[in-house]
Amino acid sequence: MAEDIKEKWLLPMNGAYNMRDLGGFKNAFGKYTRYEKMFRSEELSALTQEDLDYLGRLSLSTVIDFRTTLEIESAADKLPQSVSEHVNLPISAGNFNNMDIRQLDLSSLKNPEEAMKSIYRDIIRNAQPLLKTFFQLISNNTDAPTLFHCTAGKDRTGVASALFLSALNVDRADIMLDYMRSKNCLKGKYDAIIQKYPVLGPVLTVEEEYLQTAFNVIEDEYNGVNNYLVNHLDVDIDLLHRFYTA
Repeated sequence: MAEDIKEKWLLPMNGAYNMRDLGGFKNAFGKYTRYEKMFRSEELSALTQEDLDYLGRLSLSTVIDFRTTLEIESAADKLPQSVSEHVNLPISAGNFNNMDIRQLDLSSLKNPEEAMKSIYRDIIRNAQPLLKTFFQLISNNTDAPTLFHCTAGKDRTGVASALFLSALNVDRADIMLDYMRSKNCLKGKYDAIIQKYPVLGPVLTVEEEYLQTAFNVIEDEYNGVNNYLVNHLDVDIDLLHRFYTA
């Protein structure tokens, strides 16, 4: 199993709950994913100057934003000066692209768990061009650290992280461990919203069954993760191993 030392994988941010290092995961060949090479996060609009200085000291070079234009307009990223490449790859999160509660039709949300599973299915089926570009970017930018994120850093970012770790042959249990860390990182952040709108509870967290839904689609419709990565996303598996494991 991966190291579960919180101080190593959770970055010490003041303005982000869920910014994490994807280093420390052992793969099938006995190697480990490198620390300070790939980070995942929620949106970056609340970062403090102290946070930006910290990321600058890490020489963060590329930021990949999976949010839609509407999401970005309401919460633009704050970036350290070290970032030279800021790329938007807008992946839809269904009806939850804009988490302004006033604009959500909560009366139609009869089965929030199924709504979340549908988002994961849609990402696997419909976001392939954007995921392909994501892998091209991280394959071309192997010298300096990259950070990718969405709004809460759990669904779109969770799928991208799962695919990245899968490409590095990290055990599925550890991939799920990484995914479920968002549950603890975001604990308490949305309590006021959930208390007022209980139906949103399943939407504002992660559950293993959500990510498992994505893997089920990959297995059932794309003949497995490796085939999906190589033949549908054009991932260079060997290159990723060379630069992101040691």
